[in-house]
Amino acid sequence: MKKRLGYIWDYYKFPIIVFLMMIYVLGYISYRQLTKKENLLSIASINIDLSEADISHFSKNYLEQKGLSQKRYQITFYNHLISQGDPNDGASYEYAYASSMKLLAMMTAKSLDIVLMDEKAYHTFSSNGYLYSLENCNLSAKKTESNDAICILLPAFSEKIYVGIIQNSRHLKEDVQYLEYIS
Repeated sequence: MKKRLGYIWDYYKFPIIVFLMMIYVLGYISYRQLTKKENLLSIASINIDLSEADISHFSKNYLEQKGLSQKRYQITFYNHLISQGDPNDGASYEYAYASSMKLLAMMTAKSLDIVLMDEKAYHTFSSNGYLYSLENCNLSAKKTESNDAICILLPAFSEKIYVGIIQNSRHLKEDVQYLEYIS
């Protein structure tokens, strides 16, 4: 019997190893698909520096309020993006350029849904037509004059925060529910 097993191993070593590797890869792919989180929303904060507690308020608390599991759903949050830098400060200007390119790439790929921004960034986004019109949305929050964002005040911030939906967002119904949540 031992001789026979030695014979099988000597002649079928390569197919056995390939078969075991295929089983491992299929198991890994199956596991990744079964435990993959669904991205509910993608949010970017522009010219606003948010703490971990603020990010939790804007993401995890929303999932809890909707009764959704954090094991199955997630909200992707892009923090520390800036829209305009000081041309005299090379590092700041380069970071602003890189942030702008990242934002444009996400908007073009339709992977960005909502933006939280300061007044300067709001005027840039509004004048370029990047924001979805909230005219037909029944929101209790105060809308801007151009009806493309809402304005909120948070205790942690001294200035107004503008929240808008990106024009080509894939999750419009969820976006409107999110604006109602944070207002």
